[in-house]
Amino acid sequence: MIINKRPGGSVTALGLLAVLAAAACDAINPTRVNNPTTTDDDLAEAKNPTEALMPGLRAQFARMINAYVVATSVISDDYSIHGTGIVVDMDEPHLVTPDLVNSTGTSASGAYWNVQELRALGDFVIDVIIPNDPNPDPSHVAEAHYYRGMAYLTLGEIFSHAPHEEDGQAQPASAALDKAVTDLQSATAFGPQAQAALARAHRLLGDAAAATAAANSALGSTPDLLFAPEYDGAFLANTSVFFLVLRALQEMQPLPRLDFLDPKYTERGSPIAIAKAEEMHLILAEAALAAGNLEAARTGLVNAINLAGTRGTVSFDDIDERRNADLSLRPRSSQIMIRADSDSPYRAGLVKDRPADGLEVPSVSATSLDADSVAGLESADELWHALWLARQEIMLLEGRRLADLGIKLPMMRREIDQNTNIDDGSPGTVAIVPAYIPQTPRYAMDIYSPVEIYDGTGPDAQLLVTEVTMFVDMNRVLVRNNASPFR
Repeated sequence: MIINKRPGGSVTALGLLAVLAAAACDAINPTRVNNPTTTDDDLAEAKNPTEALMPGLRAQFARMINAYVVATSVISDDYSIHGTGIVVDMDEPHLVTPDLVNSTGTSASGAYWNVQELRALGDFVIDVIIPNDPNPDPSHVAEAHYYRGMAYLTLGEIFSHAPHEEDGQAQPASAALDKAVTDLQSATAFGPQAQAALARAHRLLGDAAAATAAANSALGSTPDLLFAPEYDGAFLANTSVFFLVLRALQEMQPLPRLDFLDPKYTERGSPIAIAKAEEMHLILAEAALAAGNLEAARTGLVNAINLAGTRGTVSFDDIDERRNADLSLRPRSSQIMIRADSDSPYRAGLVKDRPADGLEVPSVSATSLDADSVAGLESADELWHALWLARQEIMLLEGRRLADLGIKLPMMRREIDQNTNIDDGSPGTVAIVPAYIPQTPRYAMDIYSPVEIYDGTGPDAQLLVTEVTMFVDMNRVLVRNNASPFR
């Protein structure tokens, strides 16, 4: 269903009503409607127009999360693609083009459309409906600003440039983040998740003081903050579950060193965390590290690790055989030890036995880091490495890793073709991939050795080796390249 005339465009009342219908929300019955076409004026004259349109914003927010969580996970070094449900070129950042981000669905290729759709829906509610609503509920006004702020935050987080209006000129990521801050400051009455989003936005803008203040505000309000909108499993299903669990060949396979965290979402209705206290502690640790305060950095890291350890697990009967695209077996035995690169030590406990009944998997947060060990780290580089690893593990499948790697996606092809202010080759039409992201061999961030781990591909295949080495430790690369926005 296409609502916008163009992906960077505006939304009509009829379009927003269609979103509500798709989300199986209550029907809207504006006054003085005598034909099937609902106009903006009709909707503005509804009894409670702002309240009536909130379900549509919530539904589109869920769709946006769905799309960018899958896309950012497979393009980064979190997951590799082994199947036909996701275009395999999305597994290699250097191969990502506008043609790969042009879907209007909630799949891995629909990130741009869904982010712009939420922004446009937010514009309609905030700029058209609320000013004409004689008595809008302040909580709904704050909530609407939160959703539009999250759209701008996501635009700035994963795209280098994008228009903010129909046929508009492409704006840099910093402009989107500035608008996110403005909206989120108007959304603080919606809850501490708005302060958490502000901390994220300020971090991406490199403002350590503002990010720290927002993170502390979120933690001060709710020390165990967890904002995770749920999916209904039918009209709004958690899309990643299809690629992680439901399809016969699970297309999204985690890096072997992240195996113990997978699958984070096990049911169609599994919630996806959008704001949580662990991230706030990690932002505080990162700001402290950038300022040279190693003691405060250790404290922040330990707090994040300890809190992650309290989130618990869910029991799951896992049928995943852990296969590559050629059906060869990936690491699937707890006997296997993994090292992050050839200069790192082998670590046990990163790989689970699969297939397995009653597998315990973390559904919110978990990490392989030990709080006591992190508390004993003395050098800044060691702490930076622990920080990047903690961010990757604790926020797996939450959409953060792509930005941490410094990768920016291009806008969708339809935007480029239809927007007269945007041409091929102009800012925002090509992926931005930092030089430190390895380009050779292909899929370098995902590969490991040896490739042949088992003596066959059947259910009784036996281990040939128990030590596996990842080709590159991107967390070590991030440390070497001072990749933090605060640096």
